[in-house]
Amino acid sequence: MKTKLLYLVALGACVMTILPPLWALYVSFSVQTDAGVMLGLENYRDVLSQEQFWAALWHSLLTASLSTLISIGLGSMAAFGMTRMGIRFARLALAILAMRMIPSIVLVIPFYLFFRSTGSLDSVFGLTITYLTFSLPFAIWMLQGFFAAIPDTIDEAARLDGANSWTILWRIIVPISAGPILTTAVLIFCFCWNEFLFALVLTDRNALTFLPLLMRYVPPQGPLYGQIFAGSTIYFIVPIVALALIRKQLGRGFVSGSVK
Repeated sequence: MKTKLLYLVALGACVMTILPPLWALYVSFSVQTDAGVMLGLENYRDVLSQEQFWAALWHSLLTASLSTLISIGLGSMAAFGMTRMGIRFARLALAILAMRMIPSIVLVIPFYLFFRSTGSLDSVFGLTITYLTFSLPFAIWMLQGFFAAIPDTIDEAARLDGANSWTILWRIIVPISAGPILTTAVLIFCFCWNEFLFALVLTDRNALTFLPLLMRYVPPQGPLYGQIFAGSTIYFIVPIVALALIRKQLGRGFVSGSVK
């Protein structure tokens, strides 16, 4: 009885989870005509024909990619130092995780004032820097667990062969942790790809990403639901494909980072 109840609850949760995306997909294909609602590709044609859609998509891809690369690079070096310098930085790791928990609304106004004074407002560079506030702590926290699972004897053997810390990190530790690093990179990319608040406040045209662009599909006469959901469907194909590609690595990565 308990097992059936659990299966029933799980099935209900799955239905509640998948119903909104399916409804959004249906609305994206719905076209209002004189004969009623018809299914067609007009909403997708309207969205794909707009230059601002492609520009916003490019800005989202560029900022998310740059933030991911910088976070993985700096995070790898920080995680290596935290796990290989003799002293376990447990408190520092906890502090880094706490930084990840800072609400974005607390940081967005200081960033806005700083970027306005430095001329970096509405720029890909400025938006990338703001994304590091949540992507870099996450990268350090994740990679620290992965690197800690690698035996120190590998480092000792490499040092006997004359390798320095830089060589050990980039030529030994990083290749061994390629799967977990890829998992972390994809998760960070998805976080940055789906970020809304920083992009809404700190961009306008030159670095406008896609999610704030959706607000421009709400003219005074009413929201353009068909175009909104058509653009959203195209936009969210990227993280769905990325997560599907690392589905197996995702489970292995978390397991390898939890046991030393």
